[in-house]
Amino acid sequence: MATDLELRNDHLAVRLTPDRGADITALTDARTGAQLLYRTPWADSAQPGPWAPESRQSWQALYQGGWQLVCPNAGDASNVAGGTWGFHGEACLLRWRVEESTSDSAVLSVRLSQAPLRIRRRVELAGPVLRVADEFHNESPDPVSVTIVHHPAFGAPLVTPGTRIAAGAQKLAVDPTSGMEPGATLAWPVPALSTLPPGGPGQAALAYFEDFTEHWVSITSADGDLGVAMAWNGDVLPNAWLWFEGRATPGLPWYRTEYVFAAEPASTIPAGGVEHARATGGNLVEIGPRESVATEVCLAVHHDPRPVTGMDLTGRITFEGDDR
Repeated sequence: MATDLELRNDHLAVRLTPDRGADITALTDARTGAQLLYRTPWADSAQPGPWAPESRQSWQALYQGGWQLVCPNAGDASNVAGGTWGFHGEACLLRWRVEESTSDSAVLSVRLSQAPLRIRRRVELAGPVLRVADEFHNESPDPVSVTIVHHPAFGAPLVTPGTRIAAGAQKLAVDPTSGMEPGATLAWPVPALSTLPPGGPGQAALAYFEDFTEHWVSITSADGDLGVAMAWNGDVLPNAWLWFEGRATPGLPWYRTEYVFAAEPASTIPAGGVEHARATGGNLVEIGPRESVATEVCLAVHHDPRPVTGMDLTGRITFEGDDR
């Protein structure tokens, strides 16, 4: 079994888990020592159990927080190709092979079992920038339709009441199941979510950033001392999911104890799975016979208290007052 991989430079430290999804389970800012990614209270004991036969509950039982690649399905389990693609797919559950590894980069790969995809991932650090590049190759002589979502979740000290959220989107479409503004389509920024609220009943949200002028999202701590920005290629990932849990959801698994925010570059909305997207005309990633598609997500850490106004795939962040 492969051990965790540690990538490091003078700005960032990253931990990867090849044995489970090539997840990024830790992202540490060297300047402050802050751990940026959310970690569940049950992360150290996370394992499947016979008490969780349904795929959503089983996935949540295994969820440690961090950053997952969600593919070939994102959201609810779906009936596909004579079988079932489980909740949030299998890419984040399988064992990946480490092809290359250095002090600040790694290349990993996996062949899915429920879809004819081989995925090759390169993770690398360059200064305060983390770059994650994935290639999805269809090995079948038939086309395949999938969803692809990057699922990074962030916690304290970056995410607390008063944390500021900015994005290159013009709209926020709120899922009907959301605890905040269910079913609404709102102009972004939305005051209730562009500055995170204190938490409590009704303060949980599932929503979708839409109509991007530029594909980026930023998260800046309430005191302005710490921030991250993400950019990604919008041709394959035209949207982003917003997930906020503000100590609001009773019962399994949150029990009104967790405060977490996720901005998730996504191919497909809403979060209903491949079957639902196909039935409702939602966008899917169509990969032709023996063809490939690629995604790139770039995350940069900063310590500038000014509002973020943009980011590109080189890792360059622009702030209020900068020349574009």
